Amino acid sequence: MIRWFGLIMLVLATALYAETQEEAYYRAMKAEEAGDIPAALKAFEEAVSLPGEYTEEIQGIIRDYRAALGLADDEAKGAESATSPWEFHVGGELGLYGMHYKETGLEEAEKGGDLFLNVNPYFDYTAATWSHTFAASVQGDYFLNNDEMSVLDTNDWNLVLGLEYTLMGHGILLDAGYDFNIEGEELSSDFYLWFEKDLFRFEKQRVGAVAWAYYQTSGPMSFATYASWHRTVSEGLNGTVYVGAKFEADSAFDYKAFKESYAAYKQAVSAYNSYWQYYEENGAYMDDEEFDAYAANAPETPSVESFVYRQTMGKWLGPVFRSRISYKFKNRISVEAKMNLFYGFAIGGPDDEFKKIKKFNGTWGGLISWKYKMMNFYLGLDRNYKHMDLPNFYKGLYRESTVLTQLKFGVKWDI
Repeated sequence: MIRWFGLIMLVLATALYAETQEEAYYRAMKAEEAGDIPAALKAFEEAVSLPGEYTEEIQGIIRDYRAALGLADDEAKGAESATSPWEFHVGGELGLYGMHYKETGLEEAEKGGDLFLNVNPYFDYTAATWSHTFAASVQGDYFLNNDEMSVLDTNDWNLVLGLEYTLMGHGILLDAGYDFNIEGEELSSDFYLWFEKDLFRFEKQRVGAVAWAYYQTSGPMSFATYASWHRTVSEGLNGTVYVGAKFEADSAFDYKAFKESYAAYKQAVSAYNSYWQYYEENGAYMDDEEFDAYAANAPETPSVESFVYRQTMGKWLGPVFRSRISYKFKNRISVEAKMNLFYGFAIGGPDDEFKKIKKFNGTWGGLISWKYKMMNFYLGLDRNYKHMDLPNFYKGLYRESTVLTQLKFGVKWDI
């Protein structure tokens, strides 16, 4: 335990004294404003080799500079070969989330917490104008007050092991990953894919198209397409907006088939009891031949094995809206607001009543952060609200409304 603590403190200390991509980007812009083009290009090339959110933006600036300066491809490649195309970095996050959960029919809210650590080592490989990232991640969660969170049904410990590949360049972003989840005795895997293509750019803004897919072996899967808008600057207003359509599918229990089989079972029990009750009342007056004939026509003994336990897939389709707007001040403080909304119409399920269900899933929140070197300290508040518009048959079988509020604080690093 002491060794792990020492390693974490070493990583955090390193992050405090290393130049960030944002700082190198800012230095390049200052050189550009001063008219020192060679110094600006050098600073941009240094910035693109560092981890950060401006990589694609800087790649475009470098391409424009090289085109304007008349640098041939072999000259550009020769300049790049002077330094190693491989870069190793370690990202991570240490945080604590306080949780408050309430749902329809729950008299008292559940309260707990999630203390987690994520370590994300990765390699960046840059070839010409393409950037490849090969990453691994390990995240451990420890849930506080877990015994009092029976409805949320969390384990004391969760562990997630992940692999990820990212490709960026020429207005293209491809991100593919795999997560292996260990939740107590339950094991599951997640697969995800994100593809985004810039259609055009103007000033500091980009407009594009996105395709996204997600699948979990324990049940849920999603697919979405978006139109996207981005604005990215080192200081001032930043924004990301996605508008599109989303398809969701998840396991759904066939309650109607179960209820029908239960009703048939009760009817069979009633008929069976009535049949033998008649015998008890009249058997004494039957001779052997009459009894044999009566017994031969007796109904089969009802069995609970006749109950129908069937899982099918519930399918949903509807509009989706995602946004993240932030403002970065010169003192390295940022404020951010985010929203993720989905309204789904059931298009498939176990029965016709299920197809009448509509659901809303919304997450919104705010965050304030302060960046020092490669450390990013944050404090935020998120709320997730889910509501299902249910037909009479499904009322009481599904939760109509749930609200999960999370108070978040922690620190991220990328060195």
